[in-house]
Amino acid sequence: MKLEDLLSEKGLNYFYIMHLSYNGDERERLWNYAKENNCIGLDYPDVVIDDWNEIPEADKELLQLSPIWVKQFDRFCNEMTVGDIVLVLSGWDSLLGIAEIKNRYRYDKNLSRKRDFFDHVRPVRWIIKYEYDDRFTLPSRIVFNNTLSRVGPNSPRWSILTNLNI
Repeated sequence: MKLEDLLSEKGLNYFYIMHLSYNGDERERLWNYAKENNCIGLDYPDVVIDDWNEIPEADKELLQLSPIWVKQFDRFCNEMTVGDIVLVLSGWDSLLGIAEIKNRYRYDKNLSRKRDFFDHVRPVRWIIKYEYDDRFTLPSRIVFNNTLSRVGPNSPRWSILTNLNI
């Protein structure tokens, strides 16, 4: 099955791509947590230390986040909806898994306190999940510098990723 078939079956003309790492570090550990606990996550440690949706808009400005990070949190916590498809990548060259969002965003401060995972979490159902050492090598690099990006038909990433045999 190709990713485009899955999207068609779900009635979607977009999907998301994301990284799970601390600036490129700890990918394997974070992936193993995500895979085993059926979740994906986002964080900006020591800056966004509360439920994103509980922070008043005026206070978000005080966090001094770049507009890109504000968009990342808005996208992760509110734009993504149940049923959306997310491809989790390791860097720009390999796929770790494909997930379907199963529930709304939740905040769990204990995850980062114990340094287990990210505070901001979305429960998922894994459609595909590779072992870290057996991750799927992409046919070409998918360059994106944000943690989370939405991919639609006009994106140059669309044809590369939707033609993947999953």
